Amino acid sequence: MPLDADAAARDGAQRYCGWHVTPIKEGDEVTLDGPGGQLLMLPTLALVELTSVIEDGVEVPITDLYVSKAGMVKKKSGGCWSRHFGSIVVTMTHGYASAPNFEAAVASMSQRWSLEAAGGRLRAVGPFQYDDLSRPEQEMLASYRLESRP
Repeated sequence: MPLDADAAARDGAQRYCGWHVTPIKEGDEVTLDGPGGQLLMLPTLALVELTSVIEDGVEVPITDLYVSKAGMVKKKSGGCWSRHFGSIVVTMTHGYASAPNFEAAVASMSQRWSLEAAGGRLRAVGPFQYDDLSRPEQEMLASYRLESRP
């Protein structure tokens, strides 16, 4: 059974942005690859609170960290983060309470994608339906999109 257009559009927008964006999500536990350098980038642009950081199985006290609202984290000691895959687990509260351009892009995508019944160009692969984001939708989502990472 295919996803409904609203759910597919929200999922597509979140994947394009690289994180959930809205609403605020409490207690979100994310496993990250260690960057091996001094800067850890969390998958968010709206960090409300960093609750815990576990690196290579050892809890790092939040008081030992510099944390930005844009999701950047550095150790006050100047030390580097682990370089191992999946070595950092963070728990955080993040997201926007309101994201008008994000919601407008989701609504636009949903409307466009629901045209399938009327002969639109929605494509299906297995149980999933999708379409490419339009240029205006990409522009609406641009300020919510994480930078590409290797």
